[in-house]
Amino acid sequence: MSTASRFLQKVVAQPDLGMLVFDVAVLGPYIERGEVKRTNTVGRVKTANWSLDFGIAPDEKTIHVPVGTFALKVPEKERTPWLEAADDSRFSENFLKMLSSHACIDDGNLRAWGEEPADSFF
Repeated sequence: MSTASRFLQKVVAQPDLGMLVFDVAVLGPYIERGEVKRTNTVGRVKTANWSLDFGIAPDEKTIHVPVGTFALKVPEKERTPWLEAADDSRFSENFLKMLSSHACIDDGNLRAWGEEPADSFF
């Protein structure tokens, strides 16, 4: 499981932490089974057992779902593919590791914003 997936598990347990963003590819199996309906900006997955409303990003590359809704509507056995499809392109992997494990991560010296990182000895 990726770092983003582990962090999102924590977010699911604490719904006040925000919105979940997924690569639109997560909808593939549901689209193939005819379980997805959409308008220009919103959609719904509706299976025989559960349904989930989601927002569609303007570029249609990602969808987003409130954490509380995801936690309440998507059965636990269905969550792994969704969490693996988390769009982590705007996250610092080391920061997510720190939040997930409460560990400090050494990823370089302090530097001014805009300054290039110093060359490593390795």
